[in-house]
Amino acid sequence: MNGAGLLVAALENEGVKQIFGVPGEENLDVVEALRRSTIRLVVTRHEQAAAFMAATHGRLTGEAGVCLSTLGPGALNLTTGAAYALLGAMPMIMITGQKGILSRKQARFQVVDIVSTMTPLTKMARQIVSPASIPALVREAFRLAQQERPGPVHLELPEDIAHEDWEDIPLIPPHPIEYPVAHPAALDRAAELILKAERPLVRGKAGSLRRPSSSRPGSTAGQGGGGGLAARAASSSRQ
Repeated sequence: MNGAGLLVAALENEGVKQIFGVPGEENLDVVEALRRSTIRLVVTRHEQAAAFMAATHGRLTGEAGVCLSTLGPGALNLTTGAAYALLGAMPMIMITGQKGILSRKQARFQVVDIVSTMTPLTKMARQIVSPASIPALVREAFRLAQQERPGPVHLELPEDIAHEDWEDIPLIPPHPIEYPVAHPAALDRAAELILKAERPLVRGKAGSLRRPSSSRPGSTAGQGGGGGLAARAASSSRQ
């Protein structure tokens, strides 16, 4: 199995069902690996559309959407979607191609430092330098993208690493995301203030509206979010 195959296997391990993107020379090994996988490649006309589709997938499902592009100008087209996901707290994984890091037959043609470009627009931006690191990096990417506060993560896969053959490496099983829970004393204090108020107004931030807070397996947000506060207020009013 080559590096691209390991990457796609790691994506399948994370439960990815579709990837939005634009095929190109530097990601052809990934595209071929996707063809042999259970993941559907949704081809878009522009990389920016792929990024917005992946970000919106993350926003609606709570599970990181994935988008794919080539190097240079194609990868730069993902930046607007990255900023959109970062500002809107939408979990998303961006995978971009790159010229080989050991040899480049076209020298620096269309080579842009995408990792540095993506660093201020993401929760993490990393270049994959060996197939051996792919399972750990993909697991870390999904963990960071989906844990609070959700956002985009960028992985760059050079074409020589994607093409390099490697022995099968055990994948890392996904684990439930632990969401932050308010201290019981803080919830009791908030419920007390609401009950004493003549015209109470509760202002919930965007995090209280995110789908994972009530629907993801293993979520604890319902114990400490709006549901926990409402239960305490109701209990206090009956006493």
